[in-house]
Amino acid sequence: MTTKKLVVFGLGNRGNIYATFAKMYPDKFSLTAIIENDEKHVEYANSNFSGVPVFRDYHDFLAAKIPADIVAIATQDEAHEEHAVAMMKAGYDLLLEKPIANTLKGCRAIYECGKKYNRKAVVCHVLRYTPFYSTIKKIITSGKLGEVITINASENVGYYHQAHSFVRGPWRNKEMSSPMILAKCCHDMDIYRYLMDEECKTVCSFGDLYYFNEKHAPEGATQYCSDCPNAKTCLYNAQRLYTTDDYLWTANYFSRGDNPKEQILKDLKHTQYDKCVFKNDNDVVDHQVVIMNFAKGKTACHTMTAFSQKIYRDIKIHGTKAELVGNMEDSFIEVRYFTGEVEKVEVTTSGVTVGAHMGGDFFMLNSLYKALNGETVEGITYLDVSIESHLMSFAAEESRLNGGKPVEITKD
Repeated sequence: MTTKKLVVFGLGNRGNIYATFAKMYPDKFSLTAIIENDEKHVEYANSNFSGVPVFRDYHDFLAAKIPADIVAIATQDEAHEEHAVAMMKAGYDLLLEKPIANTLKGCRAIYECGKKYNRKAVVCHVLRYTPFYSTIKKIITSGKLGEVITINASENVGYYHQAHSFVRGPWRNKEMSSPMILAKCCHDMDIYRYLMDEECKTVCSFGDLYYFNEKHAPEGATQYCSDCPNAKTCLYNAQRLYTTDDYLWTANYFSRGDNPKEQILKDLKHTQYDKCVFKNDNDVVDHQVVIMNFAKGKTACHTMTAFSQKIYRDIKIHGTKAELVGNMEDSFIEVRYFTGEVEKVEVTTSGVTVGAHMGGDFFMLNSLYKALNGETVEGITYLDVSIESHLMSFAAEESRLNGGKPVEITKD
């Protein structure tokens, strides 16, 4: 197999994973260019990826006509349509971060552009590549469960992650970003589609922004945590959350320096991330349930909740011969046969050297490398299938806004 040329468009958290993978595995990917206009990220690129040209404007990159086998689009969600369409028109295939786009119109525009210019776009539905879900897929394919009839699963966002990303952060407002069910759960919609191996035809959904609003603010709460008399008692106090070791990853928005916690506190004061979670401009839901009906009458139920101690996904799959119970973050899978036997299935993420999502990023990039070299790869997902998860998400939001009314899904 031959080394493939990679361009990273957007060197934030996601883009840095792809660039770092190329740096660590130069036999698989050669990083030929970075497109980035944030000065801090440009400085980081020049320091950590020496010799790789950095373009501050993607038009300059296109004018340079740099050859590449794949361009990783890892820019902000609202820019995906513009950037993906421009790259495909210029002749590049894509590794496209989810969501494909923030709007149904944008998703369809990228999908149609790919068809028109005969370009491929691999969507970063990284859960497919995790040892956890890939093992579950193999178990289903093996026939151990019999025929899968229904799936029940949940995404437990984590109280601190909800506060950081969906109350204070870039995904807090659906007009600025997208509905929660798309921004956070299109991964999960894709997994249901993948495990069922048939199209979802109808969804209905219920959910709301119940807790993170002013009526739940503690007495005396101020606009900013740094001024609030409830600092010692509030679960969502920004100064506590952003300096707690387990949650330091959320502080990527702040400078670290030699004394990271001291610097975080200095940078945090009176910023968006210092705002009270009960006095913000957030409008995305903090809990939602989606019920799905598939082509042959099989069903799935998805629960998204902000109210969990930790971030984790769990799943129950009910087949005609056995049920499967699993928890991704615990690498736990049991197959419980109706005959009484219980099989514990080993899941390992050993060998993972870069990325997150319980190995998903690492294995996705390895699968991408194989696919670009012409190999048939299990689980790899292109726009023609990946768009279905987004159609499911948009339909779920439409249903939620209409009191749970069933919404049919059409691809065209």
